[in-house]
This record gives sequence, structure tokens and C-alpha cells, in this order.
Amino acid sequence: MTLSERIGSLFGRKAAMPSRLYEAMVWGSGWEGYSRWDKQRLIEQAYERNPAFYAATNLIAQTVASLPIYVEARSSVSGKVQSQDHPMLSLMERDSTRAELIQRTVLYYLVTGEAYLQIIKQHDGHRPLGLVVVPSQHINPIYGDYKAPIQGYRYREYGDVSFTNDEIIYFYQPDLRQYWHGLSAGVPLGETIDLNNAGITWNKNIAVAGGMPPVIAKAQGITKEEANQLRDSWENQSGANRSHRLKIISENLTLEKLNDKPHDSEWSQALLQTMRMIFMSLGVSSELMNDAGNKTYSNYQEARKALYMEACIPLARKLYGTITRSLQTFYNDNPKICLDVDAIEAIQEDRGLAIQRLQAAVTAGLITPNEARQELGYATLDDPAADSLQLKP
Repeated sequence: MTLSERIGSLFGRKAAMPSRLYEAMVWGSGWEGYSRWDKQRLIEQAYERNPAFYAATNLIAQTVASLPIYVEARSSVSGKVQSQDHPMLSLMERDSTRAELIQRTVLYYLVTGEAYLQIIKQHDGHRPLGLVVVPSQHINPIYGDYKAPIQGYRYREYGDVSFTNDEIIYFYQPDLRQYWHGLSAGVPLGETIDLNNAGITWNKNIAVAGGMPPVIAKAQGITKEEANQLRDSWENQSGANRSHRLKIISENLTLEKLNDKPHDSEWSQALLQTMRMIFMSLGVSSELMNDAGNKTYSNYQEARKALYMEACIPLARKLYGTITRSLQTFYNDNPKICLDVDAIEAIQEDRGLAIQRLQAAVTAGLITPNEARQELGYATLDDPAADSLQLKP
């Protein structure tokens, strides 16, 4: 480790490279500069209102939170060791369980595109005490210059609190238009979510109206006040509880039904297609949500495997990798949070096939043992032979 890296590690992370590009990127920006996508609205319209988005994000977050993990650390006695009770893991068990903390973190990441964890430190600042999830809709970066493009973070809700870089773990999905921010899956899905919500609202309004489609009422020679009275009278006699009653309002009144048929008003296909698109974009098969008409996979078990392999495991590795890089500098044994993928029962069949394939590749001299271990998600071995091809004479 170089002197500059050691100095950077004292502050919890490596210092940013001094790029002149950063100066142009942050110039004139501030806390209020991020307004293209309102994170609060994403929470309200996507997570809190849309059933498909809510179900898919919760399924991913709960699955990631349930994945088994361990810490691999360096030991002066036996090299690398695996531990289930390393102090790094205990940081996630302070105010809540690890599963609750990780689930909340992943939900913020999926819904708003960003997740923040505050590192609570002891008074001496040398060791962390625990982690706290920061609501991402109320926090934004404090922009700096080309040497330190992000000087810290500011949280604004009922009060105003600033954090230094080494107090915050920032986990995000890259936004190509806003470099210093994350992009929520709800942004490209915005119109799809709006359409799905509109279809649900349409069906609800038709049901509340007792199944009556929209109509136009025409009457000759009545005043505005009389027209309002007629409308109020119609509404008072309508609704699901009164749908069986005959509607009688006034003489000389003509009702014209609009072109919408009750069957068309159900929006059934629009609701179904938008629901599937929301699931697909988040990496979840709608078959897991009892969508019998969508047979993407041969059975439920295959769909469950795909959820682990294509969505949850890559996301978990990214999240725990980010947490590891931010916390490693507080410990001397170079700890690393790892997924115990061999303990995930749902993928064991595919896991066994992958191990056999890589074993054959190592035996044939195509890859090194460490390359096989990396592909399987294991830590590499310190033995120099593990970085050499196993060529047979």
C-alpha cells in the first residue's frame, strides 16, 4: 500500500483521483441541483400505490436479506479464516436484525435508485458501532471541486444534518444523465406504472359506480342550477350498493352512453401487460406471483432459481462489496463479507453443474484454480500454485 493510499485509508476510503473532468461536472451544482426525478414521488406512486412494483421490490429485498453470509479475514496463524461472528457482521445487528437492515437498504435502492447507510462511530472515531439506514429521499451530495467532487452529504427533513464522506456508505444504480446520483427502476417504468395505476383506478371507479359506464345527459331548456341538481340526483342514486335500483331523475332527459363497453372498460389486457413489464424490468418472473398465463419457465422452481441467479445474488454481491470497502479500513485483518452460495438450497442443482464444469476446465489446464474460485464467488488462495495452470506432463 502506498503512502497516499494509507493516508486515504485513515479517512475510511481512498481519495478521489484529481480529474479536471470532475470540476466541469460539479461546477454550479448544489444540493438543490437534483430535481429530474423526485424520489418522494417514486415512493408514493410506485412503491406505495402500484401492487406489482410493491410485490416485486419486496420479493427481491426479502430474498437478498435472507441470503447467508460470512466474513473471510486474514489470520496470522492459519492464513484466511471464515467467521460467522466477526465484528463487521455485528454492526448490522444493533438497532435491528441484519435481515431488516438489508431489506430496508435494498428497498430504497430499488425504489429510489440510491441507498445510504450511516456508519455510527465510537467517540474516538477508530471503530464503528453500527449501521443506520438513511431515507434516501431526504439526502443528497454536497458538491466540491476536481480534487474532492463530493465533499459530504446533507440530510434535510425536519432538520438539517451534514455528514462527511467517511460516515456514509453510498449504494446506487448509475444514472447516465446525473453522474452523482442513482437511477430508480421506477424512472424507465414511469409510464408503465402510471398506465397500470390508471387501469386499476378506472376499474375501481366503474365498480364503485355499480358497473355503470360513463354517460352524457342532455336536456333542453334547463338552467345551470337545475343541471347541477340532476347530476347530484344521479350520483346519489348510483354506486355499487344501489346498482340494482332503477334510476329516475327527471322528465325530458336523454341519456347517451359513450362508446366504452363495460368489457372494454376493464382494461384487463393493459393491466396484465403492464404488470408483466414491471416484473420483467425488475428481474422477477410474474410466474412467481401466480401469473398462470406467463409460462416463461418450465416450472415454479426454475423461476425461483432465475430470481436468485439473475437478480438477487448479483445485487447482494454488489451491496456487500460496497459495505466491505467502506468498513475494511476499520479493521486490521482485511475482512470481506462473502455470500455463502453453497448454503442456498434453491440453486444447488445448478451450482453442482457449475462446479463440475469448472473442475473439468482446471483439470484440462484451461483455467487456474483461482480463476475457477472467482467464478464461483469464492475468495482466491494465497498459494502461488493456485494461480498456475494445472498442466499434466
